[in-house]
Amino acid sequence: MLYDLDALTLTDNYDNHARGPNFVMEPPPKLEFSNSSGGWLDCSATGIPQPTISWLTADGQLVGDIMGVRRVLLNGTLYLMPFQAPMYRQDIHNTIYRCVASNIVGQIVSRDVQIRAGA
Repeated sequence: MLYDLDALTLTDNYDNHARGPNFVMEPPPKLEFSNSSGGWLDCSATGIPQPTISWLTADGQLVGDIMGVRRVLLNGTLYLMPFQAPMYRQDIHNTIYRCVASNIVGQIVSRDVQIRAGA
């Protein structure tokens, strides 16, 4: 049996080529949580290579960890930790976040997520 090596190579390259991110799980448009329980936003995406997940604030700033208040987990989850009332910060606990999935092909940005922490 003869094989067309050019066709096999083309098929292999097509199957293994880079693909831009596509959301598997986009965060909800709204999250309300209590300060005693904390809250989290999940976000995941597929692509080749596997996209990285990051979060942006309403003004486009990259979200980072704040000790004891907020963490971006390795799986892409944004975790807002339980907190005492005096630790409330409007810029963290009553604001808008967006999930960003990116790889070498490009990036996609989720819808706005309005979060609000309450007692």
